[in-house]
Amino acid sequence: MSNAWTVAYRALNALEYLRSSYPVDEESAAAEWAQGEAQRLEGELIERAQKLRLYKKADTEQTLGSVYGHSELEALRKRNEELYERQKEEEERQAAIQEREGKSGTLGPVKAKAELRKKEKSEWVKYYEEQALLRKEKEAPEMSAAARILPSAAVAAVVLGLCYVLAQTYTPPSSSARLWPDTPPALATCFAILNINIFIFLAWHFPPLWRVFNKYLLQTPGYPTALSCLGNVFSHQDPKHLFMNMLILMGAGPQLHELVGRGNFLAIYLAGGVLGSTASLVVAVLARNFAVSSLGASGALAATIGALLLLKDTDGFTLPFFPDWRIPVSSYGLLGACLAYEVWGLTRRGQTGMDHVAHLGGYATGMGAAGIIKWQVAERRRVAEEKKREMGFLQRTFGEGKDE
Repeated sequence: MSNAWTVAYRALNALEYLRSSYPVDEESAAAEWAQGEAQRLEGELIERAQKLRLYKKADTEQTLGSVYGHSELEALRKRNEELYERQKEEEERQAAIQEREGKSGTLGPVKAKAELRKKEKSEWVKYYEEQALLRKEKEAPEMSAAARILPSAAVAAVVLGLCYVLAQTYTPPSSSARLWPDTPPALATCFAILNINIFIFLAWHFPPLWRVFNKYLLQTPGYPTALSCLGNVFSHQDPKHLFMNMLILMGAGPQLHELVGRGNFLAIYLAGGVLGSTASLVVAVLARNFAVSSLGASGALAATIGALLLLKDTDGFTLPFFPDWRIPVSSYGLLGACLAYEVWGLTRRGQTGMDHVAHLGGYATGMGAAGIIKWQVAERRRVAEEKKREMGFLQRTFGEGKDE
């Protein structure tokens, strides 16, 4: 036991001698020794993992970045990074080429995912856009309902009076006086209306006319112009709107024209358009719906259809341009379906994009005109029957053709 204490005592004395003779940082030395031991143990673990094929043995140059050797996940990450860098360099190169081509004015193909720049309007167009505004303020002017409605109503009344005169006094011209003598009168009339609508549609694309057209060919309840209740009947801005309306015109117009003649047809067409526009204006003003505008021949065409279906009184229809196709439905049933659709459209509160009030006004006009024509025909027939009853036997037998 004494020997053990003696050895320990001598060791402590020796340690004190060394500390005093050769001073060192014992804490740093201990940390360095611990790090060396950790690296030794880590190396043993890596060697064992390589033997078990958990890691692939790598050269010195490949293991500089990681003490764990080569990893397949690390290799995949590096490949993705290299691919991304190459793509980025290619995009930058293409962008530089496009920029040079853009500056030189060279036109090239546009990529599908490229963002298209909005075409700038020319100063000429911008000028006429500003001139076309009837009012610079966005809000509707302070006007009473009467001030908005009565001027248009007065124009509508004048047009109705002229339509009545036209229907009562129109006399068909002779063949020599006609502009297109070889064309049937019904087609000639409808073609004339068609050409007017097409001309105005094309004229809408000429900016200097925008202000005049906005004033007289577009009905706006917020700031109405009296003559617009007539002018908008011949005005279209959308090609689909124009196509559908003119298709209906050429399908139904000639049929009504053949039944009632040119004077009555034009009177029904114009009256339906004007009264439909006026009805739409009245409803919009009373509802204070000033942020809308209307145009198109729909009211006039509704009047044409309404009059045709009441006067034709048939149990089936052939489709326009397809005479061999027959629809087994009565004229009254088809008219009822049209009216039901318009009433349903009113309940949608503008979601259909159609002016159903103008349509209903047109239908009412056409049906009223058809009723008047039916009454006139029945009255003439009644008068003729009375005259026959008053005539004697010889007059009825030999004077019938002369009296008629």
